[in-house]
Amino acid sequence: MRPAESETTYFLKDRTTFIRYYFDEAAKPFVDIHERIDAGTSPFEPYGDPEDGEPLYQAEWEGAEIAIALIGQTCVSLLADSLKLYLNTWRQREFRFAFDKHEDKLAAREGFVAAYRAAFSDIFGPRWSQCAVRFDIIDQVVLARNRSQHGDSLLSMRARHDRKTLDKHPLPFFARPAEVQAWVPRDDLFGSYLAPPLRISRETLWAAIGEIEAWAEWLDANVEHAWSWPTLSVEDDPKPPR
Repeated sequence: MRPAESETTYFLKDRTTFIRYYFDEAAKPFVDIHERIDAGTSPFEPYGDPEDGEPLYQAEWEGAEIAIALIGQTCVSLLADSLKLYLNTWRQREFRFAFDKHEDKLAAREGFVAAYRAAFSDIFGPRWSQCAVRFDIIDQVVLARNRSQHGDSLLSMRARHDRKTLDKHPLPFFARPAEVQAWVPRDDLFGSYLAPPLRISRETLWAAIGEIEAWAEWLDANVEHAWSWPTLSVEDDPKPPR
């Protein structure tokens, strides 16, 4: 029997449904530009000698590609924020718990996903190991959000992976393997500009959403096993992790 969906998970999925819709609708005109250039249809009809110089309509192609990339960055940012709101709300509504000192340090050092994973390991005990969610992908959703929101180079509109992320995830989910393999770490001005760009495609975005929804469904299915965990009053409950 399928467990009942909590109100908290319902509203998370309401957000993820919108994120999917937004990506598809926002990307449509730029995907259309790519298709028209490839097909040579109006207003991108071929002209001149195709063997002479750079590909036709290269600027228009690259502009559309950057626009699609920025839409992906916007969506992954919305997804990361939705996950954080979901976990904080789940903690406050389903049952209340405080992070211990170790989890507080994790939140400050590695982010809120690491803090919640440590807390759930204590709360659910051995059952937590049965949560078959790809947390490496979920972690990269948050890292991609951070890179998208805090750029470090004026040379490109597109966000790129930083060295810390690539050290933690040598085969990043939101990147092309060839670009990762070709990257040579540098500490000068061009180091971040030459790093592999974030590649948030429809396929990778949908997969990341699927992992987050699977996490929510697991919590719904197993919440009764956490009811024996000591709870706190709202007044005692500390602020959610940063």
